[in-house]
Amino acid sequence: MEGRKEKGRSRESDRIAMPELVGEAPAWRELVEQLPRIACSGLPVLLLGETGTGKELVARAIHAHGARASGPFVAHNCGATPDSLIESELFGHVRGAFTGAAGDREGLFDAAERGTLFLDEIGDASALLQMKLLRVLQEGEARRVGETRLRRVDVRVLAATHRALEHAVGAGGFRPDLYFRLGAVRLRLPPLRERGRDVLLLARHFLAHAAERERVPPPALSPGLAERLLRYRWPGNVRELSNACQFAVRVAGARTLVNEGHWPESPFADSVAEHDGLHAETRALEERRLREALRRTHGNKTQAARSLGLSRQGLLKKLQRYGLSRAAVSLDDGEGAV
Repeated sequence: MEGRKEKGRSRESDRIAMPELVGEAPAWRELVEQLPRIACSGLPVLLLGETGTGKELVARAIHAHGARASGPFVAHNCGATPDSLIESELFGHVRGAFTGAAGDREGLFDAAERGTLFLDEIGDASALLQMKLLRVLQEGEARRVGETRLRRVDVRVLAATHRALEHAVGAGGFRPDLYFRLGAVRLRLPPLRERGRDVLLLARHFLAHAAERERVPPPALSPGLAERLLRYRWPGNVRELSNACQFAVRVAGARTLVNEGHWPESPFADSVAEHDGLHAETRALEERRLREALRRTHGNKTQAARSLGLSRQGLLKKLQRYGLSRAAVSLDDGEGAV
């Protein structure tokens, strides 16, 4: 069982302890503010979101703020192990268990004992892997390959996927019992294109980090590039932005100012010019009008909807589209560590 959160610890100190979770967009900020409580719940967590939105970063923050922070954090990509090695990979094996087993070997659950096991891309797990995971999550016990003795497992499981698992469950591609077992808490991470000016906050953060590695002062963003960053759709999300900032400083040699000439060769310019254009300007105008209406009505959504000529439901849909509504977090009853 997870321990209780240390008394006297404030929400402000929780936020300070996670400086890497940069962002001020309402959806992102409210998600981050939930993390200390989720961390101390001890429940399994399922992180949902597009590739590159920061699911492993959030998983590490949950681990760091829970009672298992002093234990190991072990990450595993669920699509990387063939079925023939799944049991050995998860639970380990003893010497002589099969041809080539020259010695004892610990599995992922052994390595994560008294800590956290992060199962990345759980949506890519084979039917066999799903079955083996469900059994250990239900029973809280595992057996090494070649052994007859069952051992208790003391591990908290966090999982992540970019796939729409609820659709996979409906189509028979993912076990519903495993889905609900893993998702006692479900967190949806917003894509970068819905986080507004967080793009610029993150860019400056990544540029400063890259500059620190090069032992130079952090460069500024040129106004032209900043405008492009805000208009770009970011299919690779935060990971794409981070890589581009690292390139600008460490490869292209940007020092005092980063401009478009320092940006890596990518579909960046073409996609902005050809696809965003008027659509991007319309989105920016609509988002600005929504923010202004909320400010005028001090956050009263009914009044804001009326001032914009929208139904309340129509306003809520637009707020969700632009990342201006509360982060989607569901906390269900469930068990903690297996």
